[in-house]
Amino acid sequence: MTDTAGNATTTSGDEPVTMMEYFMQLEYSDVVSAPVMRFRDALMDARLIAQQCPKCKLVYVPPKGYCPIDTVELDERNEIQLADRGVVTNYTVVTPVQYYGQKETEPFVRASILLDPPGGMLILQDVLDIPVAEVRAGMRVEAVWAPKGERDVDEIGNRSGSALEGSLRGFRPTGEPDMPAEAFSDKVW
Repeated sequence: MTDTAGNATTTSGDEPVTMMEYFMQLEYSDVVSAPVMRFRDALMDARLIAQQCPKCKLVYVPPKGYCPIDTVELDERNEIQLADRGVVTNYTVVTPVQYYGQKETEPFVRASILLDPPGGMLILQDVLDIPVAEVRAGMRVEAVWAPKGERDVDEIGNRSGSALEGSLRGFRPTGEPDMPAEAFSDKVW
């Protein structure tokens, strides 16, 4: 610790204070925004909604209430229904490192899914029902929803991003022909 002149202060024994223990607790309560509440309600009905900026036409999923590119406020008039089918634009194979209490033991895939028109991108989605080695960019996929009685959106808040695990299990291949990279390469980020 220092005094107002920047000199190190000392304890009773002429040694500078280098650490102090202090126990504290912070509790956050995050009020979920109206667009995210509507998004959560739609997920409970096995639907995906987003907001589309009227200027740049970017699609925000989950909806956020504004377009940061054009600084435009978005509301219910800007909400659109999204398809629950799309294409894998990129992916990562995660190979779990084993440690006590870990649930995942085998490699799995997290993918970015570009939804069919009007569009929208979901990131970090599970790819299901296919061996990891067969996942590829361009693969057509469809949503696998949790059964109606098992859907849960309690973890989805203003900062959840594309975390949909409580309602959407992931995406599985449709068996349709792959899309060529040129069809989606300008949408990858």
